Amino acid sequence: MASWWATAFDSDRGLLRLHEQAADATADQVALIERELGLAEGSRVLDVPCGTGRHAVSLAARGHHVTCVDLSEDYLDATRRRAVGQGVAVDAVRADMRDLTALPAGSFDAAVNMYTSFGYFDRDEDNVRSAAAIARVLRPGGRLLVDVVNRDWFVRNFFPSEFAPGDDGFVVRDYEEVDGEVVLHQNVFDPRTSRLRWTCRPVGAEREHVVVDYRMYSLHELLAVLRAGGLDPLRTLGGYDGRPYDLFSPRLLCVAEAPAA
Repeated sequence: MASWWATAFDSDRGLLRLHEQAADATADQVALIERELGLAEGSRVLDVPCGTGRHAVSLAARGHHVTCVDLSEDYLDATRRRAVGQGVAVDAVRADMRDLTALPAGSFDAAVNMYTSFGYFDRDEDNVRSAAAIARVLRPGGRLLVDVVNRDWFVRNFFPSEFAPGDDGFVVRDYEEVDGEVVLHQNVFDPRTSRLRWTCRPVGAEREHVVVDYRMYSLHELLAVLRAGGLDPLRTLGGYDGRPYDLFSPRLLCVAEAPAA
């Protein structure tokens, strides 16, 4: 599963639609980004990975200079189309978030990593590399907002399916119907590694199913990764409305700062 992220976000695999399901929350999330990162008008903002550009284009529409980074060319194309449709300009760069050497050091006032886009890699050191890559391109005192699912909330709300085998972890299976197509979902959580493997398989469809496999974090684990990447955590939140973090918060958002020069 080491390279699932290299192909899972192609346009023929359905994840473009999944990103758009969250579109209604964009305005509240962007307001949170501006507030928590202290963005003045015209701030230089990095969105990595940017997905379909929901946050990046909205930030550009609010007067910020935004650079979008993603490994998926399909997502970058979707971001460019969104920007054109809203009459704003963004810079789109194809890159692995572990290696941002295509961007100058210290060139951003702020960065965002939204919608559970952290912890993709099998090795913990690669997730640290992602944090370090972002830290390098932030100016001294620049801030990062990371948004992931709260592992502590997740384990309290994960109820295995009685009919699903659990030999390789705790399993939940369900389905949804989208545009007349039935899609089967399977989530397998391994408490030994804190990884969640999510499989999405359209019934009777010719296209391949989607597999997403990522590391989930408790608060102390996320803080440790950010510190190992050279960032100083400042505060944590439990939701897009800015509520304080607690063990029962579905989301875990952390604001971290690049060290002063």
